[in-house]
Amino acid sequence: MQAAHISGDQLDYWVAKARGIPAFREAGELRYSPGANLPPRKWNPTRYWSQGGPIIEEQKIDLNWDTEGTLEWSASIDPDVLAQGGSVLEAAMRAYVISVFGAELPGDEADSR
Repeated sequence: MQAAHISGDQLDYWVAKARGIPAFREAGELRYSPGANLPPRKWNPTRYWSQGGPIIEEQKIDLNWDTEGTLEWSASIDPDVLAQGGSVLEAAMRAYVISVFGAELPGDEADSR
């Protein structure tokens, strides 16, 4: 599976996997346990700045609006990771997943649905 082609919950799943966060499905949503004695919370770093923002800062992801072609956001991580997305967070999380796993994702397709 190509990392450049995943989005939504599937991309969120791979971000969780890259971070070592045991995400799981509950009530049709991707969730995680934030800590002992706390209820599970939604895991959506492609939608929530509170989850995706710290990854962007930590990984020093460079973000740009591409006005010369795709009309999408582009995200890059040195030395040579580049990804596009319909939103800043989608592009950044896609770049992060590529930086961890490479352009071709390992064979966990069934787990990511």
